[in-house]
Amino acid sequence: MKKRLVSLLLCGALVCSLTACSGGGDMSAASQTGGAADTAAADDSADAAADTAADAAADTSADASADTSSAAGTTITVMASQDWVEDSEQELGKKFEEETGIHVDYQIVPADQYQDLLLTRLNSGEGPDIWGAQSGFALKTTYNVEQNAVDLSNEPWMSSYSKFSAEQTGVDGKNYGLTYYDTTTDYYMVYNKKLFEAAGAKVPTTFAELTDTCDKLLASGVTPIYEPLADGWHVLMLWAGNGQVHDKIEPGIIDKLNKNEVKFAEDENMKKAIDQLNTLAKNGYFGDNYMSDEFADAEGYMAKGEFAMCNLKPGSINKIVESDLNTAGYTADDFGLFVLPICDNQVLNIHPTGPSRFIYSGSPNIDAAKQYLAFLLEKDNVQYLIDNAADVENLPVEVGQTPEYSKTTLDFLDSFDEDHKGMVLQDVVLYYNEQWMDINADLAAMFIGDMTSEEVLKALDDRRAQLAQAAGDTNWK
Repeated sequence: MKKRLVSLLLCGALVCSLTACSGGGDMSAASQTGGAADTAAADDSADAAADTAADAAADTSADASADTSSAAGTTITVMASQDWVEDSEQELGKKFEEETGIHVDYQIVPADQYQDLLLTRLNSGEGPDIWGAQSGFALKTTYNVEQNAVDLSNEPWMSSYSKFSAEQTGVDGKNYGLTYYDTTTDYYMVYNKKLFEAAGAKVPTTFAELTDTCDKLLASGVTPIYEPLADGWHVLMLWAGNGQVHDKIEPGIIDKLNKNEVKFAEDENMKKAIDQLNTLAKNGYFGDNYMSDEFADAEGYMAKGEFAMCNLKPGSINKIVESDLNTAGYTADDFGLFVLPICDNQVLNIHPTGPSRFIYSGSPNIDAAKQYLAFLLEKDNVQYLIDNAADVENLPVEVGQTPEYSKTTLDFLDSFDEDHKGMVLQDVVLYYNEQWMDINADLAAMFIGDMTSEEVLKALDDRRAQLAQAAGDTNWK
């Protein structure tokens, strides 16, 4: 069942990619991503793919071993944003050094500083050997991967890499990166069932129900939502990660945005979504310290029962349960998942892009960097990451690994039919993801009264225009 779900999620997501990359933004087409459909043909296909990919992974490992002696003693740098490199990957880095003699220097940068620092290094010709970036539209417009990254299209591991992920890390038919992140699921609202029950609250399906649920939680002495703004990246997901609803309530809106036929600031539903986020903050649902709260503390606060819900990957439930702060004895069964009903959203967010690795074209250690990527995709190493990174249930590769989807995850994903799935805003709207940190900062400014929702959307439109003009997009001329 687990293997079948992954195959359908990844293969189905290819349909979404064709729509998103074409700029069409047809969310009805995007919603064709697969769920846990039970077909024998899909099972057979997944098994065959796993066998083929495992053989390819073995070939990759052999090729890498053949080059080891020439690269021994080399140090390669891996530069990534905060939370993009799992502790278990760093453990794999030690194993890689033991096997090859190549040392891996992980350079982790705070999220709110990362993009500016990376672009400064790339533009100055001093890029790290391996650099991280979100896959998707911005690779061409912001990171210029055709100039700043090595073409990886002919690497042996490409046969095991999700074809859809390869489209997202590629430009014009060439693949430049590797998405090393669990894109088979997205961030959803993880909630504490016991706290909900004690407060007499129910899982909301409309925004009115959400405010009612939050009011009941507050009355019971529990802060409803843990929303960490200090990192500068998380709060926008409450909108973008539910923004797939926009094309359901306004069919064609994504296409119009991408053709510059309408602006965000001109759309009432976009303003409604932003205003609803503001309501959550103004009503105290984020607590007193949300401006300084950090994402790294999310599982701990959830484990203590101080907060009832948080927008997290479903695998984070394991971290909550295993936390030393879980003195209440919560089990995995005490937590559930739901989509945040911004604009009454009940459409599952599909988000197949994610943090990816690219080899700097100017690196003197390209061969060593290639060995490292190949090493990460060996079957045992993929399985090690899945088994040891609590919030990773799978990776977008097929090397014969065993995913670790919980029953909670499977049941949640399988509860959405094909008409209730859609791509998140940053994966279908041009010139949106490139300004992710800026939009987050503007939302924070709105929460404290320094900006209005109209000003937030106007600023988003202005930056989109600048990015589009820099890219030579004729729709903005």
